[in-house]
Amino acid sequence: MKAPETEINAPEFPQGIEWINVPYLPMRTLLGRNVALVWFWDYCSLNSLRSLPYLQEWHRRYHDAGLRVIGVHSPQFQFGRDRECVERAVQLLDIEFAVALDPDYATWREYGNEVWPSLYVWDRRGVLRHYHHGEGDYDETELAIQELLHEVEANAKFPEPMAPLRRTDRPGTLVRVPTPHQYLEDDRSGRPVSAGERLTVRYEGATAAAVLEGNGRVDVLLDGQRRRTVLLDGPRLYKLVESGQHEEHEIELHFRDDSLAYAFTFAPGAA
Repeated sequence: MKAPETEINAPEFPQGIEWINVPYLPMRTLLGRNVALVWFWDYCSLNSLRSLPYLQEWHRRYHDAGLRVIGVHSPQFQFGRDRECVERAVQLLDIEFAVALDPDYATWREYGNEVWPSLYVWDRRGVLRHYHHGEGDYDETELAIQELLHEVEANAKFPEPMAPLRRTDRPGTLVRVPTPHQYLEDDRSGRPVSAGERLTVRYEGATAAAVLEGNGRVDVLLDGQRRRTVLLDGPRLYKLVESGQHEEHEIELHFRDDSLAYAFTFAPGAA
């Protein structure tokens, strides 16, 4: 999406905010020779994780040309407020760009943000020039990045935008809407699940995942047939089934050990 017609200036990050991968990164220090891409995400958001490879590649491609990718981690669940949990996720996901911790949603509110993921691209003057909510729009976003970097260095040479990583990422592809996220508790706290207990849900989509916490084992059954066993290693999102196309199934989780279950989440497939 293009920026609104009314000029919007980049807000400064709140006082006292903590960072990962950098000691401190005030927005005002980026003005003049840099383009800033602020990306709101959560390491337990399936949509965020599906978008992450594009952000990582843009960081690799354009950092030396002046792009500064800043991931603002605004957590969906209580454990996501723990710095150690986020640091571990950043390491496991091989994230090299700056990550600002937003446990109390101060930056989220400053931006008036509403969904994970969302991105905002600010030019060298600190003016909003492009934004997008949710997945998709990757080619348009990368072209916007290149346009703003050309305002910094007119003679800069850039590659063609990334090829779509999935069929659903291709411009013009019709995408079928998956089953909405299903939180197991209204306050998004974890539901205790005892060893031997089962959780079952019907869904439509191409990918099914669950936010779980524990250090035990979970058997995954699809339409009554055992598909795999997931080994839990702390609170995070675990992919359960990934078919690549829109399908309808019943998924059942059989917990072999005491655990916590937070949510089921689903990703779309092409129509």
